[in-house]
Amino acid sequence: MSGEFDFEIDRIIRSIISGGHDKIILQFPEGLKRKAVEVIEELSSRLDDHITIMVSGEPCFGACDLPDHPDALIVNFGHYPIPNLDEEGETLFIPARSMTDPIPIVNEAIPLLKGRVGLIFTPQYMHRKEEVRDHLTSKGIEAIIGKGGDRLFMEGQVLGCNTSAAGAIAQDVDMLLFVGAGNFHPLALALGTRKDVLIADPDLNEIREIADLKDRVLRQRHATITRARDAKVFGIILSTKPGQRREKLTIQISKTLREAGKASTIIELENVSPPLLDAFKVDAWVSTACPRLAIDDHLAYSVPILTPPELDILLGKRDWEDYVFDEIE
Repeated sequence: MSGEFDFEIDRIIRSIISGGHDKIILQFPEGLKRKAVEVIEELSSRLDDHITIMVSGEPCFGACDLPDHPDALIVNFGHYPIPNLDEEGETLFIPARSMTDPIPIVNEAIPLLKGRVGLIFTPQYMHRKEEVRDHLTSKGIEAIIGKGGDRLFMEGQVLGCNTSAAGAIAQDVDMLLFVGAGNFHPLALALGTRKDVLIADPDLNEIREIADLKDRVLRQRHATITRARDAKVFGIILSTKPGQRREKLTIQISKTLREAGKASTIIELENVSPPLLDAFKVDAWVSTACPRLAIDDHLAYSVPILTPPELDILLGKRDWEDYVFDEIE
């Protein structure tokens, strides 16, 4: 199959046949949904007619966000599995390795690299990590790849909710080089490690710095906390997605709010949206789901949405100077 990504069609077909599956659910992140029809056409042309192939049209934010179809083979594109997450049913993870060579854009980043560099990759470029490290070494730049916690499948990996691979080497490097697309993951790295982060984006063939975005987001988060100062009634968002469900933390937050003289209500949701939240009469929300909800989508909601560490700042349990990124372990 030609294209910018390796969808491992042969591997998918082997899994379907060996598992005797007759119902397949394909799940794509937003950036890959444009390839869904092409993938289905390729699979359908090589499989028996009795096999039903469908695409999940719901948003997909990672390996923590799988559709509930225990009777089907789930094929999740663009992600690696989460090792410490017990999944029901059978899921095949296809990282969708990029066919774009990252070395040219990494070369352009070299003049901006300072000191020892930590390397972080998205799944689409993880298969090139040793090559990138060796190339930088050949140019006289010491580059290292860190091993994260149990939530990460690979060394040098980052999730939107977990930067532990970068955190493991943060004290040993002067900056981080992120090889991949998008801004949220490098933003999470910058907030999670407090290191300078440079983006080498092979997809757009450009170098970007994250410092301005980080400063803008921190100002937004400070303003959000300030807006929530007078809140008396809090809603606490508890995700039904197994990879985002932090029930113990949710219960503890509810207890902490009540001890602080605030009313609190736990609201369980699968997909969070403004109409669903705005139906409840609360002054502010605390989200224990994916941290992107509070940081990326805050302007879409009528009342402030805080992360758990931001609530600690609001309640005086943490100083603003000790701001930390909300991570799921």
